[in-house]
Amino acid sequence: MTMETRTRLPELLRPLFWDVAFQTLSPERHQGFICLRIIEHGDLDALRWMVGYYGKPRLREWLIARRGRGISPRALYFWAAVLDIPQRTVKRWLRERTEPLWPPSSTSR
Repeated sequence: MTMETRTRLPELLRPLFWDVAFQTLSPERHQGFICLRIIEHGDLDALRWMVGYYGKPRLREWLIARRGRGISPRALYFWAAVLDIPQRTVKRWLRERTEPLWPPSSTSR
């Protein structure tokens, strides 16, 4: 049995994952999904578990890699402060969310 198949989420997180088969979640395979739920909806115990399990360096790397996508601005500013990510970086990520995918057409119809 590998380490990953033995590692399960603690029961205190079950209410956050009411819509999925909780027992099938793996902290390693489903890190992004788990962290997003905890960041947006978790209580203090859930947040402590997340930081204790993944560690601040790994959470920081994950947050930077996804450029804050899927996280509310309020939560993003909080976690950026906790994980030592500059505010200017968060502001840039939030600006990117509002930029159009394509530039406006220069020709009007």
